[in-house]
Amino acid sequence: MINSVSIKKFTAFQDIKLSFSKGINVLVGANSTGKSHLLKLLYAVTSANKPEEIYHALKSDPTRVITDKLNGVFKPENKVGRLCRNDANRSTIRVDLEPKRAIEFAIASDMDQVVITKNLSYEKYSWVPVFIPPKEILSFFEGFSSLYLKREITIDETYFDLSQALETPLLKDVPGKEITRLLSMIKKTCEGEFLLRKNKKFYYKSDKGRLLEVELAAEGFRKLGVLQRLLQNGQLLPGASGPLFWDEPESNLNPSIMKQLVKILLELSRNGQQIFLATHDYIILKWLDLLANSEDKILFHALFKNQTGEIKVNSTPDYQAIHPNAIDDTFADLIDKDIEHSMGDLGK
Repeated sequence: MINSVSIKKFTAFQDIKLSFSKGINVLVGANSTGKSHLLKLLYAVTSANKPEEIYHALKSDPTRVITDKLNGVFKPENKVGRLCRNDANRSTIRVDLEPKRAIEFAIASDMDQVVITKNLSYEKYSWVPVFIPPKEILSFFEGFSSLYLKREITIDETYFDLSQALETPLLKDVPGKEITRLLSMIKKTCEGEFLLRKNKKFYYKSDKGRLLEVELAAEGFRKLGVLQRLLQNGQLLPGASGPLFWDEPESNLNPSIMKQLVKILLELSRNGQQIFLATHDYIILKWLDLLANSEDKILFHALFKNQTGEIKVNSTPDYQAIHPNAIDDTFADLIDKDIEHSMGDLGK
């Protein structure tokens, strides 16, 4: 679980600090305000020392594993130092983790690896996170891991990591009551389920019993199929797995499905899953507002640029208090324009 992050002069950020909810954290903001970069940074830090045998083989020195993970996730050319803010020679990052773990490191613009400045038992942080990128992966899952390992391709490492997580065999144990309930919600929404066969290819089996190649299933269903598989094989296990990061969950998702998606995310968080979402979608925000109860732990983080162009953040548990809210403002403009259009000459 991630408690907080402090970032200075890293990529788009000048100086920013965020504290996080143990439940759902929603990042909102206009384009180029660092939402995806923040997700990727947190994911890179919490996944760098996994699997454990790789970390210990490097004699418990996190320098190499954090450097490699940042390079894999952000894909800077030549060296990790390119992740420093354009006008900076040095970046510093600190991530505080639960329970009582932390890692702090610096990046110099002319260096090819990070410099660890403080390590509070980072090697003991063992919760494995999951990152779901914007593009669904089931349709090109077959052979992707092998291609990524053998060829130089520009796709970032979050897709490879997710592919590896999906490939993990199913658990032998019967899923618990809560996992079974979540799987039932996903199956009902998708009107079927997704199966990984021995040929390492996904298929979609509809409720009517017909088996289809995964490419023939609706793309929105395929995105939920990823959640289904991760719950079935234990890579996503509320209360035991690391954070779930999801960049633009609304991508290619029909608005009619978003209510069910939000219900699923709320159920995950209620069972102990920390979640980070980056979204541009009004419907997802509004369903979170309408479906959450007083016990749900939700924090909205509004990222924005101030008058000097620096990215700042306002965090609030109250949907109505999100400010600035580019999504809500744009939707309000659309409604105003629709009313004006409907009134015609009466509005003149």
